[in-house]
Amino acid sequence: MKSKIKSLFILLVIFNFSACNPDLVDSPPLGPTEAIYFSNANEFRAQLVGVYASYYDWYHYSAPSFNPGGFVTGTFLLPGDDLTESNGNRTEVELFDGGLNPTQNRIGFIFQACYKAISRANVTIEKVNTIDFSQFDGADEIAKMEGEALFLRGYAYYTLFNLFGSVPVITERILDKDKTNNPKSPANDVISQAITDAENAIASLPDSWDAANVGRITKNSARGLLVKALIFRANYNNDDDDDLNKAKQVYSEITRSLVPDFIDNFNSYTENNEESLFEIQAAKASSLNNLILHNDGAWRGVENMSVYRGYMMQPGGGGFNDASTKFLVTEKLMNNFGTDPRISVFSNPEDGRDGRIFQKYNLPLGVNELTPPHGGSANNERLLRYADIKLLIAEAELKTGNAAAAISQINEVRTRARAWGSESGYGDGVIPANYNIGETDENTIMQWIMDERFVELAGEGQRWDDLKRWHASGDINLTGWDGSVSNFSTNLASPVQFDVNKHLLFPIPQTEIERNSAINQNNPGY
Repeated sequence: MKSKIKSLFILLVIFNFSACNPDLVDSPPLGPTEAIYFSNANEFRAQLVGVYASYYDWYHYSAPSFNPGGFVTGTFLLPGDDLTESNGNRTEVELFDGGLNPTQNRIGFIFQACYKAISRANVTIEKVNTIDFSQFDGADEIAKMEGEALFLRGYAYYTLFNLFGSVPVITERILDKDKTNNPKSPANDVISQAITDAENAIASLPDSWDAANVGRITKNSARGLLVKALIFRANYNNDDDDDLNKAKQVYSEITRSLVPDFIDNFNSYTENNEESLFEIQAAKASSLNNLILHNDGAWRGVENMSVYRGYMMQPGGGGFNDASTKFLVTEKLMNNFGTDPRISVFSNPEDGRDGRIFQKYNLPLGVNELTPPHGGSANNERLLRYADIKLLIAEAELKTGNAAAAISQINEVRTRARAWGSESGYGDGVIPANYNIGETDENTIMQWIMDERFVELAGEGQRWDDLKRWHASGDINLTGWDGSVSNFSTNLASPVQFDVNKHLLFPIPQTEIERNSAINQNNPGY
């Protein structure tokens, strides 16, 4: 103890002398300052990595507040009707109960993570546009970074639109405290910002990156986000034909294809494949050379994607892997589509949950796991893939009067599933069969599209966004949905408290309302 006190005294003396020494006033800083920092490609890249790393907050097992078991990914995965929990650890998003309120820390954490990405992206965009880097080694790479930052900012606004609706839109770096209070923009302006950012990103992004940079954002990434945002905006604006037709045009420019093996979309050894448009790059598995993003905070390691994909989906394993709750396929999905190979392949009858622990991202067994003591999964999170975009375009084709083209898009996805199932032994080569290309009833075809997205994208965090936009466009009606098998199909005994006039949006976090004097009311019902 005496030793510690003596050391502290010495440090204080040193600090006091250095703080009061006038000779040090004009001394150069001990490290680089912002004024001199952005002087080469490495320094630009280091700042850009911080934008990418902001998205890791969604997947870290201890978020928020270093809380093991926090798993904020449930916010994206549980509100819909494709997944449910074995134990009620996230009832605020599973049951829409009283826990879904402005003080809910998982909701606040995601809100904060989105604006952290936006803030950091704004720095990159500013620096690329205000610094003359033309003579730097790596100038070509720096020029592409604006597109990466625009995409990442646009994806944050796309996410905020879907979760919160009306939020502040900030497109410039904030350096003045008087500009920190920003009012909520109309929801349509939020999704429109995502569209603008994706459009502007395409011009400066590359078609592809070299092997050392695989996983960085490309033109196809931005095109995929643009298609999604255009169709979502159309859904919320009476299926606007201009947006739907523009989405079809952008889709025609995507140079990607479905991979033959469906499981390659969820296997850590086949990451960043031909079907992938954007993935969060996780820790390495074996000799894989992913773009490993730096830890986003000294108190935790965010490169280990050991969250829902690892802990929440493994049957057991001890330690963190033996999570107190598991994410299960709903009875609704299992009853209606359980024989489809895209569902049955992820079902293990010996999982202790009647084969309902949905082990997507966990096959083939063993290849996606990090070595002890880390546990969890080394697998990338796929946020955008081509099959998702194809099925969105099927909707656009149908709603702009081309039923045959819509059915053709659906059948391409089903053909891949059927052929893969037959080749791999996971299916019988019959299911899922192609739909009749001559069908003309729009309601029937729209139901085919909705069912196909239910199966193809199960457990990938798309379902709740889909249900809400289809409600907005009049394709379904969520009014009165409860926890029954035909609706949300929850595994939990407590009743679902869903209110269609309130719960289509999450609340703006109370911390933001108290901090931001320009926001004087929350979303309706909160």
